[in-house]
Amino acid sequence: MKFAKTAIIFAGLLLVSASALSAYDAKNLVNSTVYAELKKNGSMERSFFKNNLTPALAPNTNLANSAKNIWTSSKKPVFMWEKLYLISKSDISSNPSSVTIDRVSKILRSLSTLQGIKYYSSKKKLETLYKEAYCIKGPKDRTKVPDDTSGSADGKVIYCYQNDNSFGKINYKIDYRQTSDEISAVFSNTTGLYVGPIKGISEDDLKISVVVVDCGQDIMVYLLVKANFPAIGFLEDSMKESLSSRLEALYKWMMGKF
Repeated sequence: MKFAKTAIIFAGLLLVSASALSAYDAKNLVNSTVYAELKKNGSMERSFFKNNLTPALAPNTNLANSAKNIWTSSKKPVFMWEKLYLISKSDISSNPSSVTIDRVSKILRSLSTLQGIKYYSSKKKLETLYKEAYCIKGPKDRTKVPDDTSGSADGKVIYCYQNDNSFGKINYKIDYRQTSDEISAVFSNTTGLYVGPIKGISEDDLKISVVVVDCGQDIMVYLLVKANFPAIGFLEDSMKESLSSRLEALYKWMMGKF
């Protein structure tokens, strides 16, 4: 009996060690200045209009490098916002071992659970961000289908519908990639986003990338938004605030599911 218990403990230690070996080392994924900022404040962000639209905070991993370069519209982006987090798994969950890429994968595909999440609106108050949110059949077909959370997300393409508090009814295509130590989800709008009666963002002119990287005792979360919209003064201010607040809400939703 004592031998059996020892064998179980030893096997558990081997699994923990293997997991640690397969994870990335956070300090090797970004430059020393960014890493120092992450260790000090937990996050770092940048945003630009029209110029300097090259992401600089993306961790140096295969999926992050791929996600940061995705842009399929014929029009060039005029706005970019990116934010990078480094968070201890023990700060995310009382059971740090539950903070895995597989778990993040299921969360990022549980799109119906976005319905009802809160955010700080441009009115500086807490409001419901998505009045409705669910997976749909196709880019223009809003027939409701169940969340697809089975197995790996790698290579999956999922469509979702969101009734946004400010932008109205939007369809997205989400492209997923997943490995043992990271996952990415790239959202592309397949319908327009409206600011009142004005079409603020046309179809395929918005890319939202989410990349989560396993760094052993920590995880790194990278958020990136690129968008093209008309060069109208009030739209620039509105889009910056609105898009960044939605990414922040997405991050809090993801962390809150552990």
